[in-house]
Amino acid sequence: MAIFLITGAIVGIVLGLRFKVLVLVPAILLATIVSVLSESDHKLLTLVGTVASLQMGYIAGSILRLLARSYTSRRGRVLGDEMLD
Repeated sequence: MAIFLITGAIVGIVLGLRFKVLVLVPAILLATIVSVLSESDHKLLTLVGTVASLQMGYIAGSILRLLARSYTSRRGRVLGDEMLD
């Protein structure tokens, strides 16, 4: 189950860095299929944990994207102002 949680979080971060929120629908469907086909003893618990870690990872990736954009836009303004002087 731990591998599902870690993988879900990593995939969620990658998706959050690049895509909008609607990409979570096919990602959750894929996670559901993989979870059901796995040989885990607690399939429902694995599925719920994987979906939750996927969503939390997506939120973390979205926050990172927002911070990166604000940093690069601020840095561009600073560099642009220095070039004008």
